[in-house]
Amino acid sequence: MALVSCPKCSTNTQQGGYPVWVIIVCICFFPVGLLALLAGKKPSTCGSCGHTFQS
Repeated sequence: MALVSCPKCSTNTQQGGYPVWVIIVCICFFPVGLLALLAGKKPSTCGSCGHTFQS
């Protein structure tokens, strides 16, 4: 996973990704399943300060 900078404390944290169910729905119901990618992304959470944000 990629590292992103927390907007609150500027420490590096792992970027949120997609759960397995989103990838399966995307593949099985392509091209309509691509909408699952918009709805199912996990937010990033900073390990230092606990701030949750979309990256």
